[in-house]
Amino acid sequence: MMKRGKIRMLSFAVAVIAALSVWGITETVQNNKLKKEMSVSQQRTVTSLADYVDSLANDLRKMQYVNTSTMASTLSLSLCKASAGAKNCLSSLSSGDTQLSNINKFLTQSSDYVQSLTKRVSNGETLSEQDHQQIKELYNYAVKLSEQISYLEEVMFAGGVDFEDVTSTLSLLSDEGDLSVSYSSAVSDAEDSFSDYPTLIYDGPYADNMLEKESEMLKSEKEISETQAKKKASQYCGIKEENLIRQEDENGKIKAYVFYCDGTSVAVTKNGGYLMYMLSDTFAGEEKLSADDAIAKAREYLEKIGFSSLKDSYYSINDGICTVNFAYTLGDVICYADLIKVGVALDTGKIVSADAEGYLMNHKERTVSSNVLSQSAAQKNVSANLTVTKIDMAIIPMSDGKEVYTYEFLCNDKDGNDVLVYIDAQTGKEADIKLLLYSDGGILTR
Repeated sequence: MMKRGKIRMLSFAVAVIAALSVWGITETVQNNKLKKEMSVSQQRTVTSLADYVDSLANDLRKMQYVNTSTMASTLSLSLCKASAGAKNCLSSLSSGDTQLSNINKFLTQSSDYVQSLTKRVSNGETLSEQDHQQIKELYNYAVKLSEQISYLEEVMFAGGVDFEDVTSTLSLLSDEGDLSVSYSSAVSDAEDSFSDYPTLIYDGPYADNMLEKESEMLKSEKEISETQAKKKASQYCGIKEENLIRQEDENGKIKAYVFYCDGTSVAVTKNGGYLMYMLSDTFAGEEKLSADDAIAKAREYLEKIGFSSLKDSYYSINDGICTVNFAYTLGDVICYADLIKVGVALDTGKIVSADAEGYLMNHKERTVSSNVLSQSAAQKNVSANLTVTKIDMAIIPMSDGKEVYTYEFLCNDKDGNDVLVYIDAQTGKEADIKLLLYSDGGILTR
């Protein structure tokens, strides 16, 4: 009995140890899972913070070029959203303490100050040189803050710092004396209620919701068969028909047949048989072609598959692939909503990607009104802080689904930066402001 009891006690002890081991392992797994989930959430917060501060910096820079109340209101609303989003992120990062008070102060005062300027412009006032200098100071701070946060984001994702390092570094950044900007008394004017402002409409052109409506171009086109679509796909990607394998169809706003072969996917619209997109997983080697060479090859490809009357606007180069943006032209008028992007490998000149969804969604018959302001009258509404160097006519899309016929003024600011200002050709109001960005990787707008 004693022996049997010892055996039972030993068995029980082993069972308890095993159970504790399993419990410990389970707890460890759960804790690791929670820690990983928290880490992902924190990384997402830092990424969002970087995006918000970057957006705020862009809005502040654009504010230096504002000349009408409509654009001032637009930028003010955008900046308020960016400021509020950034403060929410900081709240999560600082766990409710006041370590990041100076950054919070900057975000609040930037928003308040721009609101006060917007109200003054709406009342017919002209911004003074001091106002523009104040905006520039805010912009310079925002750029420095954006660069610091973006750097922290990159290092964090690379595993160089953990979350606590990020928050402590931000706290040090917040405490730096040279970052505590001394604001003018105009900030206090912002205490007036923002509810008295005119209705604010965010008119960001090239908005994503331009792709959420029904296709103007395809709604009257006849549906083609799979056989016809495969033949079209072969022409678009240069792969023999018999080698193309049908995949799951695209069933979004644009219905399309999808085919695949050896790393290349191509989608052909069911209505009309147009190229919707083509994408190859080809990697580019050593660059041998220039951006101009790539633009020429992209244009040749588009004309070959039936897209004509296109003007190249901007391009970017990444990993040896030059992606060129083309927009449809109606005579001398650029229709930016009718957008096609083509990717060209700079080692071989091969077309490795094409995206015509913007064109397919927005292309339509348009008439351009002759009842417009003169060029000189429109130019009067370009900020005095800018020097106009080139003038075009353009139709730009707005977030409410409407299009605006504009004068496109390419300008230089006092620091030599390029800015695009769009003035409504009928009302003279600023429809949009774009910042041109130049780098070794191409020309982009923001």
